Amino acid sequence: MRSPWAWRRRPLTLPGASSQASSADPTCVVHIVREVNGLDWLREFAEALRANPPGVNYELVLAMKGFASPARARPYLDEVADLAPETLFFEDRGFDIGTYLAVAARLRRHRYCFLKCQCRPLVAGWLAKLDAALERPGVGQAGATGARTSMHSWLMYSTGLPSAYRSLLPPRREIRELIAAMQVEQGVIERPPSLAHSIRMRLQTLPHVPEELFGFAPFPTPHLRSTAFVITHAALSELRLFVVRTKIDTFALESGRQNITSQLERLGCTSLVADRTGAVYRPEQWHRSRTFMQGGQEDLLVAENQTLSYARADFAGRRFLSRCAWGSHADPAPPRGDPLDAAPAGG
Repeated sequence: MRSPWAWRRRPLTLPGASSQASSADPTCVVHIVREVNGLDWLREFAEALRANPPGVNYELVLAMKGFASPARARPYLDEVADLAPETLFFEDRGFDIGTYLAVAARLRRHRYCFLKCQCRPLVAGWLAKLDAALERPGVGQAGATGARTSMHSWLMYSTGLPSAYRSLLPPRREIRELIAAMQVEQGVIERPPSLAHSIRMRLQTLPHVPEELFGFAPFPTPHLRSTAFVITHAALSELRLFVVRTKIDTFALESGRQNITSQLERLGCTSLVADRTGAVYRPEQWHRSRTFMQGGQEDLLVAENQTLSYARADFAGRRFLSRCAWGSHADPAPPRGDPLDAAPAGG
């Protein structure tokens, strides 16, 4: 089903891979660095990369976003000088997937590993495991996490309309209080929002409601999450892409009706989740991987903000997040000093 919002999006066609690009080339690891985030996230990524070597040859590229000049980026580059990264500079727009596509259009490498700002590798050989998964026959992409969440079903649930989440989640008021408590506990906000603030925030999202309803499929919507994944330039070039301008655009490419996972499936290619042991999971098996909002996320390869939110949540919070991601397959574990619990949150 073609999104009714396709008309407002400018199509994006990636040029082919460079004539010098070869499958024998090292994977191009692209990590996004935003000036507004400060140095902490980059410092934590670099420390994690040093502690957990990728396990294969790789080329590190830092996509520097929002830096007014190279001089402003100097403290960031000094922090990672020993990693010898290549740097590309962009305006701070386009969100993560938009930046991935801009990097691919500029570099035209054979294969990429895209990592968002908050990503931190957790185990040595993490990239080797992702690369090995991608090299399996019939695989279009491989990532550290997948999910089945649905913006459509969440909107229906949050407005009191029939939704697949209705039988899976507590009453809406309990969920609002639970989300606010989790955000306060994790330092996202200082205090629970007032009713007036909640109403204002919801009014700001009203322009997106029609697309959330019709541009996204109901739960379950299997999609490989775009926080840490590998894909070839050739596969990207086969996709129906568009210029990313808004956050809803990034959600559309990740989990909308025309998301990257479903487009690859129509091309005959599956999407795999790889865990820290090197085991791989097909979409119908993702909930068993214990990588994203399941158990204690024991087998996670690469941490990021949402996996950390789950790790720091109490059991009620974990149960809510797991059910949003996996529905009746949810299997959260009570916090027991999981490895991610002690991980720094970033700046």
